[in-house]
Amino acid sequence: MDLLSMWEATANQRPKYEILQGDQHCDVVIIGGGYSGLSTSYHLQEKGFNTIILEKGKVGGGASGRNGGQVLTGYLGSMEYWAKKKGLKAAKQMWEMSLSSIDLIENIIEKNSISCDFKRNGDFFAAYKPSHLEAMKRDQEFMASELDYHEIKVIEKADLQDEMNTTIYHGGRVDAKSAHFHPLNYVLGLAEAAEKFGAQIYEHSEAFSIVKNGNGKKIANTKHGRVFADHVVIVTNAYSGDLNETIKKSVVPIESIMISTEPLPEELIKDLIKNDRAVFDSKELLYYFRRTADNRLAFGGSGRSSSKRDQNSLYDNLRKGMVNVFPQLEEARIEYQWSGKVAFTKDMLPYIGKMEDGTHYAFGYGGHGAAMSSLLGKLIAENISDESESDNPLRIEKLRPIPFHSQNATGVGVIKVYKQFKDRFLK
Repeated sequence: MDLLSMWEATANQRPKYEILQGDQHCDVVIIGGGYSGLSTSYHLQEKGFNTIILEKGKVGGGASGRNGGQVLTGYLGSMEYWAKKKGLKAAKQMWEMSLSSIDLIENIIEKNSISCDFKRNGDFFAAYKPSHLEAMKRDQEFMASELDYHEIKVIEKADLQDEMNTTIYHGGRVDAKSAHFHPLNYVLGLAEAAEKFGAQIYEHSEAFSIVKNGNGKKIANTKHGRVFADHVVIVTNAYSGDLNETIKKSVVPIESIMISTEPLPEELIKDLIKNDRAVFDSKELLYYFRRTADNRLAFGGSGRSSSKRDQNSLYDNLRKGMVNVFPQLEEARIEYQWSGKVAFTKDMLPYIGKMEDGTHYAFGYGGHGAAMSSLLGKLIAENISDESESDNPLRIEKLRPIPFHSQNATGVGVIKVYKQFKDRFLK
């Protein structure tokens, strides 16, 4: 079995970017070569700004090239929950941003002829328990009555076979506006588009410090070079290192793991997920899965191990979960397994803003980054060019570290045990 991600193994040709050497100058230096950073660069270059992207590893080497490729509407939690927490006006704005994020990706792909198997076939949210289906029905009513959104359709258990050939779920709901794509091919295409507009991209060029000189310029220091810029953007999400302590302590990285089958007979894969939707379920420790363009099943779930032995058992358990959902795959060979980090904020919402020293940031997508991160990159570009709206409901006025951040790994472990208990024993 290959430890390479299936996306890397099936990607378009990857260009090799140089390592930063010596001194370079630009308007904006962007730390992070994923969706957020590349989108920021792409939209700034369109506006006439010169940008340099510094990537610690390879472009798309983090979550942007390792996720499930599910481009989903919404956020963690229902919009009714967010309406109660932030007000109906903010919830409406958040929902419109969610829809706009997918429209933006579709537009970028079409405009730049990015080959990434983008399909807007909707998503299917599978109800793990009968009570979960009832909650979906209430959510559908709220979305129609309060947000004037009518693209959600509830699927009763009796009709589940119209969506998937499985018996473990109690129905679910379809949202027609979601999509899926090859996540790494999208990020590679976005990098190429930004570069065509004049962006400079450097790989294996980790920024280890940012200082300000006497002329007011920001200097990003790497092992072999420096970048002098007027603006700094940090968009490292779950892979934030020690470059900025406040950002590092404002996000909790949690591992997610994935497996992929060998290419399956077309008749079989089409029978498993009938309408080629992005699928995820309502378990506390959820599964998410989908068909790929080459007829594999990509199947994901919760990670983290404390040892290699534990890690292997996690992948074994994930395969058992896949077979529990689809017994038809008992004999299917698993060809790839890989992991990646998902970032969560204290509020469980993405953050975007500017720090007191002028550093722009966006992070904390909570599993919805494939959709939302391109939009927040665009909004950072608008913030820098003074074109943004001031009432963005995701904007953070003052970034505050999460209390007891160093203990979060322990806390996450406890929470996962509790969620396993809820999945198994609570109705």
